[in-house]
Amino acid sequence: VVTALGITKQKRQLGYSVTSIKGSELAKTNEVNPINALQGRVAGVQIDQGAGGLFGNTKIIIRGNSTLGKNNQPIFVIDGVIMDNDIFSGEGRDFGNDLKNLNMEDFETVSVLKGSAAAALYGTRAINGVVLITSKKGTQRKGLGVSLNQTLSLSNPYKGPDFQNEFGGGSVGAFFTDNRDANYTSDQNWTTKVFPIDPVTGKPYIDRQIQREGENWGPRMLGQEVTNYDGTVTRYIPHPNNYLNAYQNGGGTNTNVAIDAATDRSSFRFSYNYNDAKGIYLNNSLKKNSFDLRVTHKITDRINIDISTAYTDFKGKNPPRLGGLDAFGSYNVGHMYTWVLPRNYDTKYWMQPDKYTSVLGGTPDPTNNAEPNKSPESRFWFNLYNDNYTQNEQMLRSRIALTADITSWAKVVLEGNINNLYRKTENKELGEKANFTGGSYSMGFNTKESKFLKAMVMMNKEVNKDLTISGYVGAESQDYKTTYSSSTTSGGLNYPGNFFIANSVNPQIVEGGTLNRRKLNSVYASADIAYKNQFFLQGTFRGDWSSALTYTNGSGNNFYKYPALSASWVFSETFKLPDWFSFGKLRSNIAALGGDTDPFSLNAGFALNGFSSANGVTVPSSTYSSSRVLQPNIQPVRKISKEIGLDLRFLKSKIGLDVSFYQDNTKNQILDITAPVESGVSSILINAGNIQNKGIEIAIDATPVSTKNFSWTTTLNYSRNRNLIVSLYPGRSEYNLGADIAEISTWAVVGKSYGILRSQINSIPSSVPGQPILRWRGDARAAFPQRSNYWQDVGDINAKFRTGWDNTFRYKNFTLNILLDAKIGGDFVLSSYRYGTHTGVFPNTLFGRDAAHGGITFTSKYDGITYDDGIIVKGVFDKGQSITQADGTSVDVGGLTFEEAYKKGFVEPTHLPQFGYRYGSSSTGVSDYWVVKSSWISLRQVAVSYAFNEKAFKKLRLKGLSVSIAGRDLLYLYNTLPYNFNPASNNSNNTAYSGENGFLPMTRNIVLSLRANF
Repeated sequence: VVTALGITKQKRQLGYSVTSIKGSELAKTNEVNPINALQGRVAGVQIDQGAGGLFGNTKIIIRGNSTLGKNNQPIFVIDGVIMDNDIFSGEGRDFGNDLKNLNMEDFETVSVLKGSAAAALYGTRAINGVVLITSKKGTQRKGLGVSLNQTLSLSNPYKGPDFQNEFGGGSVGAFFTDNRDANYTSDQNWTTKVFPIDPVTGKPYIDRQIQREGENWGPRMLGQEVTNYDGTVTRYIPHPNNYLNAYQNGGGTNTNVAIDAATDRSSFRFSYNYNDAKGIYLNNSLKKNSFDLRVTHKITDRINIDISTAYTDFKGKNPPRLGGLDAFGSYNVGHMYTWVLPRNYDTKYWMQPDKYTSVLGGTPDPTNNAEPNKSPESRFWFNLYNDNYTQNEQMLRSRIALTADITSWAKVVLEGNINNLYRKTENKELGEKANFTGGSYSMGFNTKESKFLKAMVMMNKEVNKDLTISGYVGAESQDYKTTYSSSTTSGGLNYPGNFFIANSVNPQIVEGGTLNRRKLNSVYASADIAYKNQFFLQGTFRGDWSSALTYTNGSGNNFYKYPALSASWVFSETFKLPDWFSFGKLRSNIAALGGDTDPFSLNAGFALNGFSSANGVTVPSSTYSSSRVLQPNIQPVRKISKEIGLDLRFLKSKIGLDVSFYQDNTKNQILDITAPVESGVSSILINAGNIQNKGIEIAIDATPVSTKNFSWTTTLNYSRNRNLIVSLYPGRSEYNLGADIAEISTWAVVGKSYGILRSQINSIPSSVPGQPILRWRGDARAAFPQRSNYWQDVGDINAKFRTGWDNTFRYKNFTLNILLDAKIGGDFVLSSYRYGTHTGVFPNTLFGRDAAHGGITFTSKYDGITYDDGIIVKGVFDKGQSITQADGTSVDVGGLTFEEAYKKGFVEPTHLPQFGYRYGSSSTGVSDYWVVKSSWISLRQVAVSYAFNEKAFKKLRLKGLSVSIAGRDLLYLYNTLPYNFNPASNNSNNTAYSGENGFLPMTRNIVLSLRANF
């Protein structure tokens, strides 16, 4: 098993939990982000795919959220080089992080170091765990080895949410039952209910301006002949797949070629990978070229050198637009079809270029005074097809390691590596006005540079046949820096459609500076004792000096140390056990980890921001931070972990059981908290908080059947984590984690879990169980729940448990693999469900629309009109609530349920469209129903492969040939989200996020691969 610092140990020696997976198994998934390939395979690891599309980020958390910051994700280490695993904010577009630049075909193994004892030697960076990747090197064989892998993939968006397909576009209002459907009518509620009539032709038509309000409270879709927005005659029918029609089938090719060779003194391996793919989102694509070279050589009998370098060129284009509320003309497809476009909207018709582009150039939007009724929401398609947001990255990762044997039992290791990333982004927006005037162009550059040096002395001494002592001491130094610069046009472009900064109408906007600079120096030591190959004890120590914990005057608690102690006992070697008991090991550990904070956090006062432009002249800019004060003695973060576990094997290792129990406490969180108003500052940087995570992890593996021609191996993993906010700060019992979606915030509350969802717009419980306090709106004659306007707990983002089940069946040369994974419990903020209720696009808005849908038929005493869309609202009127009657008098209905007030004749039934519109409105809606339970079981992968007999291709000198077809994310066998929303819709990999603000459809991926070895 590969452990910390890339040191290989026997699994029996380990006093902590490590899960290893072969890189070849992960490569078969063809995932751009390697995190996705781990989903369902490792106990204790939470992996949630996001809505970022082709190369977007994925959330990964090991053993629960342990810090109050936004990032609780582990670090990734590939051959000693630490990779960035940045978080995405959830707004804008997600190009993913550095992990997408890795090539899984180069992975030998992937090891997940889950506990602090396992990860302690990586220091402050490993406070959230480590995913350790070991790359392949040359294999000794006769001649050169050549391997080729060619993959074709297809991504099919197969299902969106279940929309209602009975009623089309129209503003809120009631429907008449007196056969006046052919008339245009407005009632006192400023609402439309039926088609307007063209005064010239006398025929009904679809009013563009009314339907662009994005509401679906219009006429029933019965195939009526109507005049469309552009003057053509069409049938008024639903388009059930209009949301899916806004996407395309994605897919692409992935080609990997590797050449390797080895002798008893040297080895080399070179690989080239080319990935060309398009996403399901229109105009979303990637092109990636990766080169990897690793060379090892035995310089002398005592000196070895290991050199590797990897280079990736990544070009990404137009990832899906996420978050935000810019519904009109935005890129957010999920928002458009829940908030803007009606169910009668024919996507295939309106997405054609002649519908969204004016003959005068730009969009046929009323604001352009050009063909104002040609196309509804033409800006949406115009932007989607014409704007281009691209990102080009070059990543260079190089490493050199020199090992010198001092004696037969001691050696020195010297290592250095760099990991540099250069990123260029461009955003080209074509002008929407006549002649394509307007528009904008921006260009940005980012750099990340990491330099790392390490020196170690290692020893492994067999004292006698029973006792072996091994260990090492070492020192490291890492320097990390990120910079940025950006230029943006202002006021439009002088020459439309020409994208360069000097084309700006007004002086360009220029910004830039250093975002991040950290120096980390470290020392560490480890000692291992093995006795009779059955008792193992390991102690480690590490100390870090971090520049991030240094004040401007040079003081600070910038040195922090943490020890770890682990032990394992292979008791099956100590005691004589029954033959069916193959192996038994007890392990335990206790460890400490430390952590720092973001660079410059402890630097108050004047700060150089970089540069900006003033009247076209670039000048340096600086600020003085007077709104934030620092606690004078900031301490490093401290994490204490304890673990005990069992590893058991039965029936000649045909059945295995691995169980871990753990408890982590993370203290001294470095936080910004709101300062008292009288202090004169807005925030204070302090140490606070104690978060506890404890849980159980179980992994069962078995080989129920194993014959010459058939075998079945199965692995089941289960994990359950419970976290608790033990304390925060004296006088503080809650902390807003800042992940806001649809007016729902995520909080840390003392005595409760990390990730309590809270709302100030929940309904207010009344004295009648299950009936909230009601608000009355007289002009609409409608009742709906009253907002609380105070914080209430409405959910908890934490799952009850997670599990994965992996099965492999082999029959002769055929292999079938089936992987399921599941998440049970945890709440999710479904923003689109809220707005879809507001606009009437979901089935929950059907009941009460008319008599056929359960609506109450009544003749209003206010206007004498007969309606059939009445409902009896569940709830109780607040004290003092009065309702104006038809004769102008007022009646106090305070304390009455709506039903009681209705029976007394004080109120008429509320119009269902009025209720639904306000129930989900941003100004009046209540959050009760859009915080939903999120449990699911996914058929994550089904793969079939066939390995050809080598003899069949002997003349071609093939050493191996196989073909496979795999389906990824095939379907959800169980999904508790309403109306089949996609559970993989998280808008961010920020650990406090659990919700969406613009979703993607469920998408299955089919991968066809050919692998050949020469």
